[in-house]
Amino acid sequence: MKIKVGLVQFSPKSYNIKNNIKESLSLAKRAAKKGAKLIVLPELFDSGYCVEDKDDEFAINFSEDSYTIKKLKEFCKENDVYIVASSIQKEKTKLYDSAYIVSKNGILDTYKKTHLWGDENKRFERGDSFNVFEINFGNAFVKVGIGICYEIGFGEIAREFALKGAKILIYPSAFGKQRLYVWDLASRARALENGVFVLACNRSGKEVSKLNGKILSFAGHSRIINPKGEIIKEIKDKSGVCVVNLDLNEVDLQRENLPYLRDLNLTLFRG
Repeated sequence: MKIKVGLVQFSPKSYNIKNNIKESLSLAKRAAKKGAKLIVLPELFDSGYCVEDKDDEFAINFSEDSYTIKKLKEFCKENDVYIVASSIQKEKTKLYDSAYIVSKNGILDTYKKTHLWGDENKRFERGDSFNVFEINFGNAFVKVGIGICYEIGFGEIAREFALKGAKILIYPSAFGKQRLYVWDLASRARALENGVFVLACNRSGKEVSKLNGKILSFAGHSRIINPKGEIIKEIKDKSGVCVVNLDLNEVDLQRENLPYLRDLNLTLFRG
């Protein structure tokens, strides 16, 4: 089975939801025109990453049609696509850094970030589960696992997704330029270890932290990686899109050639 996927890389601006959504969907339109049926946006693409002083104001109740969700749903309906995005989620009095899958009918599934980076621990609650999601591409259901940014470095999560049947791992991110070497190695390692495709979607540009006034520079380098750990296509440090046609049969072939999942002795880890 083959499916076309796309990544959107751009530089969201703090607080500027309408412009961020407009810019991201303009780029997503380019990906859709190239045939992408699954399009990934960066972490906190709508509010911007550095809105620490107004997290509550920019948080979304996922059970309601916010401006963000309404626009994403309209886009999915007009272009017959799925979008994986990330926003601040409000659930009662708690805030989460969450990713979600949107279709023409609205949000299908959500994931709350379970491993928070640095000052995120002051801003958000931790999620307490990571599930595999199924996306219906018409001729088949495809299982995907979703992690967020920092979590690309946790091989345990990726392995759990693979053991549950995921063939694609997706990481909406706001990964810093200072640790580009981590992004480069971890993204490829997660693909190779598990025999999966990795869609690592990062943002570019800079924002100023409202907690300490420091300038945060983001790494870009959004990339699509095959099950051998090879980068198929990548955006460097500017805004743009990349679209790739994935042959999911490569997952099964790689897992036969390098049978990590088959030979993993789970009794050592799970009793």
